Amino acid sequence: MLSSILILGLAAFTSAHPLANNSVPHSKRATTNAVYAHFIVGNVGNYQQADWQNDFTLAQATGIDGFALNIGLDSWTATQLSYAYTVANQVGFKLFISFDFAASPGFSDYVNQIVPILGACEYLCCSVSPVLHVVKCLFFLDLPNGASAQYAGKPIVSTFSGDTFTSWPAPQILLPLTPMGESSHAKLYALRCLTNLYFSALQWNSWPSSNNAPIDSTMTTAGDTYYQQELAGKPYMAGVSPWFYTHYSPSSFNKNWLYLSDTLLIDRWNEMLGTVKPQLIELLTWNDFGESHYIGPLHPTNTAVYAGDAGTWVTGMPHDGWRRIIQSYITAYKTGAAPVPGTSGESVVMWYRPNPKGLVCSDSLGPPAGYTYPSDSVWAAAILKSSATLQICSGGTCASEVLAAGINYFSGPFGSGNPTFLLTRAGATLLSGTGALAINTVSCTTYNFNAYVQAWP
Repeated sequence: MLSSILILGLAAFTSAHPLANNSVPHSKRATTNAVYAHFIVGNVGNYQQADWQNDFTLAQATGIDGFALNIGLDSWTATQLSYAYTVANQVGFKLFISFDFAASPGFSDYVNQIVPILGACEYLCCSVSPVLHVVKCLFFLDLPNGASAQYAGKPIVSTFSGDTFTSWPAPQILLPLTPMGESSHAKLYALRCLTNLYFSALQWNSWPSSNNAPIDSTMTTAGDTYYQQELAGKPYMAGVSPWFYTHYSPSSFNKNWLYLSDTLLIDRWNEMLGTVKPQLIELLTWNDFGESHYIGPLHPTNTAVYAGDAGTWVTGMPHDGWRRIIQSYITAYKTGAAPVPGTSGESVVMWYRPNPKGLVCSDSLGPPAGYTYPSDSVWAAAILKSSATLQICSGGTCASEVLAAGINYFSGPFGSGNPTFLLTRAGATLLSGTGALAINTVSCTTYNFNAYVQAWP
């Protein structure tokens, strides 16, 4: 039996438009929407099955349906895929492969590198085109495999930087998509044999940027609109990410910049529910610690997963609290209702950086590009059943705001010491807490624009 594939081509492009409102109207809509998280297998060469089970359990508790397994040609890829699919079948989690053409080592040979991972392949004749390679008897992705992520009954396959690969089997239909404001083309490839193969696209760029450089602006839906127009009704997978900061030296990955991310997670989710309404969402990412957009757990006893020097800005900087926000949004995305408190009940999530942006550190690498763009603020979001007052105090200064039901955020002062919050309703205290990370406004050895995230209760 022939199994067809949904191919998601990734491409980045520019967005530079005003910030959307931090609240959004919601309309009821029946959906079969799915949410996946990008998972970098190249970071987990020493994972055991228990590690996969822990990640899957946390993801399922958040409402995530599965992982997009980003793979290169690392020596441990086959072993880790075997672990992942074995555990996913046991716990009812979904997986699909994301071939990374930018990895080192990456993919360059369709027949000898890609087909062995997908499984056997054969030639079929299409009545309207020449012979077409199609995947049959899929290994990890075949329909009998209960862990195989599918869309419309067909297994999903994706790529990262797949537009750079020139050896896709013929016939291929090249759709040149010219990103607004960029001179280079982002290209989406479609393999099509009658109606057997779907074509879709994921907009990887989920951060405000121009030609991959930081900009003093927030993320908009311009890119989503462009992709949806070009796809002309075909399924669209939108990227959603909470943060971006990386600080690798030239002797390492040579990446030292940030994208403005102060309120990116909530703003982006509001766009998903408000105007974009994609068929699929991919959270970027579960475990890319090097770029600080991880939503999965830290690994204090297995720091090898942080990749290179990333432990410098990742250690002691958990992002687990963001899953509290994501859980409520996923439920709303799948049901068409407005976001409401999840399994933890009414909650407060606080996030902030360890130092003010203007503080000069004894760091020879220097501050990241874009470092002047973030706000020196302690941010907090409340997930509420009804309106309540949230107060944030830091460095001896306090600010408060009445927040409506749902998920809403505001910024408080950014001062020395451990910030605190107080959530009240009708004069009664609902929640209170103190951030475990103290803000240091006096000195720093390394620039760290990663976020410290904490949730209550």
